[in-house]
Amino acid sequence: MLTKLLPIALLLGLCAGNAVADDYTDTETTKSKAGKTTKALRTQATPVLDGYLEPEVWQQVKPARNFYRYDPLNGKPSSQETEVYMLYDNEAVYIGAILHDTAPDSVLTQLGGRDSGENNSDMFGVYLDTYHDKQNAFAFLVSAAGVQTDIKHSQSGEDWNWDAVWESSVRTHAEGWTVEMRIPYSAIRFPEAEVQTWGVNFMRVIRRNREKSFWSHVDNSESGLINQEGRVIGIEGVKAPVRLQFMPYVSGYVNHYPSQDGESDAKDFSHSINGGMDVKYGINDAFTLDVTLIPDFGQTQSDNQVLNLGPFEVRYSENRQFFTEGTELFNKAGLFYSRRIGARPVGYADVEEQLEEGEEITRNPTVTQLLNAAKVSGRTRRGLGIGLFNAFTGNSYATVQDSLGQSREVLTDPFTNYNVFVLDQTLPRNSYVTFTNTNVTRANGYYDANVTGLRMRFADKRNMFALTTGGNLSQLYGKSEDGGVELGHQYFVNLSKISGNLRLGLNHNVESNTYDINDLGFLSNNNEVSTSASVSYNFYQPVWKFLSWNNSFSIGHSMLYKPNKFIALDLSASSSVRFRNFTSMWMGVSVRPGERYDYFEARTFPQVFVQPPAVSSNIGVSSDYRKRFALDAGASFWRARRYDQNSWSFSLTPRFRVNDKFSIVNGNSYSINKRNLGFADKYEGPAQDTHILFGDRTLATVSSTISSAYIFNERSGLTLNMRHYWSRAAYQEFFELNKQGLLQPTTAEQEAYTSEISDINYNTFTMDLVYSWRFAPGSELRVVWKNFVEDRGSEIENRYFDNLTNTFDVPQNNNFSVKLLYFIDYISLKNVFSA
Repeated sequence: MLTKLLPIALLLGLCAGNAVADDYTDTETTKSKAGKTTKALRTQATPVLDGYLEPEVWQQVKPARNFYRYDPLNGKPSSQETEVYMLYDNEAVYIGAILHDTAPDSVLTQLGGRDSGENNSDMFGVYLDTYHDKQNAFAFLVSAAGVQTDIKHSQSGEDWNWDAVWESSVRTHAEGWTVEMRIPYSAIRFPEAEVQTWGVNFMRVIRRNREKSFWSHVDNSESGLINQEGRVIGIEGVKAPVRLQFMPYVSGYVNHYPSQDGESDAKDFSHSINGGMDVKYGINDAFTLDVTLIPDFGQTQSDNQVLNLGPFEVRYSENRQFFTEGTELFNKAGLFYSRRIGARPVGYADVEEQLEEGEEITRNPTVTQLLNAAKVSGRTRRGLGIGLFNAFTGNSYATVQDSLGQSREVLTDPFTNYNVFVLDQTLPRNSYVTFTNTNVTRANGYYDANVTGLRMRFADKRNMFALTTGGNLSQLYGKSEDGGVELGHQYFVNLSKISGNLRLGLNHNVESNTYDINDLGFLSNNNEVSTSASVSYNFYQPVWKFLSWNNSFSIGHSMLYKPNKFIALDLSASSSVRFRNFTSMWMGVSVRPGERYDYFEARTFPQVFVQPPAVSSNIGVSSDYRKRFALDAGASFWRARRYDQNSWSFSLTPRFRVNDKFSIVNGNSYSINKRNLGFADKYEGPAQDTHILFGDRTLATVSSTISSAYIFNERSGLTLNMRHYWSRAAYQEFFELNKQGLLQPTTAEQEAYTSEISDINYNTFTMDLVYSWRFAPGSELRVVWKNFVEDRGSEIENRYFDNLTNTFDVPQNNNFSVKLLYFIDYISLKNVFSA
C-alpha cells in the first residue's frame, strides 16, 4: 500500500513548488502593526541563562518592539513596553526579552505545573513558523514564575501535549522582569537551506489587566493566528543536528484489590517492575521517528466514566502521552481514534456464545496488550507533511472452566496491526489538501478494515471566505455473512465567511448506512444526511458595557440516508458577553418545532421512536479568575409536552487560589430528567414478531470533582484529581413501542418481561494523587497513587451520604507506582565522551 501512495506524495510535493511564497522585502525592521520583520544575529558568546541580559551579548542586535493588543482593545498599543532580542549559533536559537513594567510589584507569579498555560501569572512566548507556511508553528512560553509551556500549532488546532526539551530563566527587577530562552535545534524542525526565513511572533500577557499583546498584530476579527505572524531574517549557515534522543524508564507498581469475601490476604496484592524506552530519531532535517518499546501507561489519568443508557458508544479522551503528543497530523481528517489501540477485544462479548455445557468464564480481559508503536512525521520544505503511524497488539484470550476444573482459552482478539498514513500539502492563503488512509489487519481469519479519505480547504486572498470539502470511503473485509467487501462512504461540503463581524456558514454532510470507521476511528452513528446554516454577529471591540459580545443563530435539518426519511428540524440561538469587569455571561435557547423521528433508540432498525416537539434553554456566568475566589455557575431546562417530559440541571464550580503555590477547584453538577423515555428490552412473540419495551424512568445524576495543586517550584509539584459520579435510573412504568413509533400500554403478557428490568444505581469514584519532579531537562520522577471504585446495583439509594458510604463499602482498587524517566540526548552524550 505504501509503495502505491508514495508517487502521490511526490506529485503533491512537485505541484506545491513555490506554494509558500516569501512576500516580504529584506528590510531590517518594519513598523506596521502586522507583517513585521525583525533580524536575528549570529553570536560568538553563548548567553548564560540567568535572567540577566548582558549588554555585550544581547545588544548586538536591534530588538523587536511596539507590541499591539490582542485582547482587550484589539489593535491598541500595549500598555507596557517590551523589547525582544533574537540570537543564534550552531546549536540553538536564543530569545531574550525585557518586559518593562511601570508597576513591577504588580507582576503576577502564580506557579503551576508544566504546560499549565497562563494561570494567574504574567507570561512571555515566542511562536516559530520555521517553514514559513503560515499554518504550522512551535510555541515556547514561560511565565513570570518560570513555568514552561510548549504548544504545537497546526491547521488541526493547538497540541498542548507536544513536549520539547528547552531551557529558560526569568528574573524580576525594578523595571519589570526579563526572560531568557535557549531553544536547541533538536527541539524544532527547519528546512535545509543556507539562508533561513522563519515566520515569528512574540506574545506578552500582563495578567493584572488581563491584557494579551503580540508583536505582529493579530486581528481577532480575522480567522487564524499563525497566518498573521511577522518574520525573522538573518539566520544563515545553520544545520539540523543529529536528532537522536533516548528516554529509558523504570517503574514499579504495587496494586491492592480486596477479595470479594472481605478477608484480606496476600493474594489481594500484586506487584510488578517494568522497564522500557522511548526513542526519537531525526531521519533528516524534517522527519522524526518516534518509537515506544515496551510501553507503560499505568500512570495515565483515570477516565471520567458515566452511565450510558443510550444507543451509542461514549467517547473518552486519550490520556496516553505517546498517542497524544505530536499526532496532530494523524488526527486532521478525524479518522484516527487512538483509544481503539489496546481497547476491548473485538470478541469480548462473544465468549458466552462459545461456552460448552457446564463451562463458565473465569477470566475475560477488557483490554488488549500493546506490544509496540511507532510514528514517522514531518514536513518538507515545499510544505508536504507526511505521517506514518504503526502499532501492534498481541493475542488476547479469555479463560473458561468446566465443572471438573479443567480450563481452556478462547481467543477474543488476534494479533492486530494498526496503520495510519497521511499526506498533507499546505497551500497559499491558509489552505491545504490532506489524504489519509487508516488500516486494521487482524490475524486468524478475523475481519480487516480500511478507510481512505481526502480533505481540502481553500481560502480567498483576504482570508474572508473558505470552502472546506472532503469525503471518506470505508471498506470492511470479511465481516459480512458472505465474507465479501462491505463499502461505505461519507462526504461533506462547508462554505463559510470566516472573518469580520458578520460570520456565515453552510454545511452539508452525508454518511451512508454502511459507512463504518470504528475499527480505528470514532463515529457515533452513520446513515444520516444533515444540512445546517448558521449566522453570527460578533463585537470584537468594546460596545456599551461589554468588552466583547457574540451572537449566533443556526438551523439544522437531518434525514436518514437509507431509506430517505425525515428525522428532525432544529433551531438554536445563543449570546455571550464579557463585561468590562471581566465577568462573562452566556445564554441560549433551542427549539424543535416538530417531531423528531429517532431510528436508533429502539435498537431495531428501521423501527422508529417519534419524539415530541421540545424546547430547551441555558444560562451561565463566570467571574474574573484574577480574584482569589472565582465562581462558574450554570443552569439549563428542557421541556416536551406530549409525555409531560422535563429535565433541568445546574452546575456550581468555585475556585480558590490560596497563594501562588496552592489552588483548589471544586466542580459540582446535578441534573434530573423526569419521564425520560428510552429502550428497556425487546423479545420475540409467539408469532415471531419483535416486541420493543420502553421504560418511563427518572434519571438523576450528581457529579462532584476536586482538582487541587500545591506547586513547590517551577520543576516540582503535587496534584490531586478526585471525582465522584452518581447516577440513578428509577423505572416508573413500561410501554410497548408500536409500529408507528408511539408508546402504548403494556399487556399482561409483557409484565413478565418488565419484571426482569431493574433500576440502576451507578457510582464511580476515582482519585489520582501525583507528585512530579522534573529534575533535569526532559527527565522526570513521578510518584502516583490511584484509587478506583465502581459499583452498579439495582437498589436505589436516595440519600447522598448514605449512597457514598455504601459505595466505599465495595472493593476498592488501590494502585501505587513510581516511575523514573531519564532523557539522554546523543549530542550531549557525545560531547561528554569527547571532552
